[in-house]
Amino acid sequence: MSLITTTVIGFVTAGLLWFFFRPPFGKNLVRLNTDQKVVALTYDDGPNPPYTDRLLDVLAKHNVKATFFLIGNRIERHPETANRVIAEGHQIGNHSYSHPLLGFLPPRYVQRQIERTDALLRQHGITEETVFRAPLLTRFLPVAYVLAKQDRIHISCNVWGWDWVTQNPDKITESVLKKTKSGSIIVLHDGKAENKDANRSGTIEATDRIIAALKRDGYQFVRLSDCLAGRVIHVP
Repeated sequence: MSLITTTVIGFVTAGLLWFFFRPPFGKNLVRLNTDQKVVALTYDDGPNPPYTDRLLDVLAKHNVKATFFLIGNRIERHPETANRVIAEGHQIGNHSYSHPLLGFLPPRYVQRQIERTDALLRQHGITEETVFRAPLLTRFLPVAYVLAKQDRIHISCNVWGWDWVTQNPDKITESVLKKTKSGSIIVLHDGKAENKDANRSGTIEATDRIIAALKRDGYQFVRLSDCLAGRVIHVP
């Protein structure tokens, strides 16, 4: 095989991989479109009592609203906790039905995972179309394709607390505060994938510290529904 042929194959392969892992179509929100000191707290993998309930207590203490990306089979397992999240005015997002790596699965399977959780959310009174976040942020070609067909936004993030690998509140807090800037979307976890229970005490303590520190620095907190992708957020 000639050098030219090898080079061409290499470029084509790299292009196909780039297209698969970074599809150039569809809506993917990484940060809020604002230069104001506004951030969005988001939580994945719940509901997960008693930790989701304790987290809700912390958010209520600070009068902060967040966005919760719920897993369908955990809604089925803990409907009361899901209802409390909704009742307290937090935004609800769809985080698939069973938290598989959707980015590597066929579009029909991706669509079914999204639709099953949408149906569950409707049973809990959520009538509007919810935002979606792929498990492990795998917005690869199959996910982007399904969401683009629905003209539906995917919510990514630009700040994460690594609380799926540590529940040390000092480390979680440091990770978040070090990266947070105006318009940041922060991802933390009140639950764990695959319908497993998880101790999220560190996340709860870190949330309390993060909110207090960011408020001292002049930040305000919004739900994702408080803004539209591509528009500047205005805060009174």
